[in-house]
Amino acid sequence: MAKNIATVSVFDVADYFIANSDPDEGLTNLKLQKLCGYAQAYNLVLHGRRLFKEPLEAWPHGPVVRELYDFYRSYGKNPLSTAIQPGEESRQLFTPEQLFILETVNGYYGRFAAWTLRNMSHIDFPGKFDDPRRPPISDKAMKARFADHKIIKKIQAAF
Repeated sequence: MAKNIATVSVFDVADYFIANSDPDEGLTNLKLQKLCGYAQAYNLVLHGRRLFKEPLEAWPHGPVVRELYDFYRSYGKNPLSTAIQPGEESRQLFTPEQLFILETVNGYYGRFAAWTLRNMSHIDFPGKFDDPRRPPISDKAMKARFADHKIIKKIQAAF
């Protein structure tokens, strides 16, 4: 049974990306942060609401969810690990709408290296990434910035 949309956390989303990442490439905290950020932005534009409740902040290397960063901080630049296996277990918490977002983001952005995603996020996301206070990135600003994003436009045109 799918979880209530309001209760999905960034950790649920992170577990999906970790379980469904290419094991030969490894998924680092930096790359995970960007995948979660893109999933949040896509969900805001395509479904009009947040995918997860935790806020994104503008950090020097792009959008970051502080709680998620802190949880995986000890890995440094090394690949993350999880007990969640690919397949149904990593998908069962999500609605079909949410899975579409996660699969789309993972399918497109998952192929890029962490540093490439970092650079892409500086172009795609609103925010003052040079602000040492690490301010939150507003949903309104994300929706406005991503409304004309090329991938979003392709998805909208397909439906």
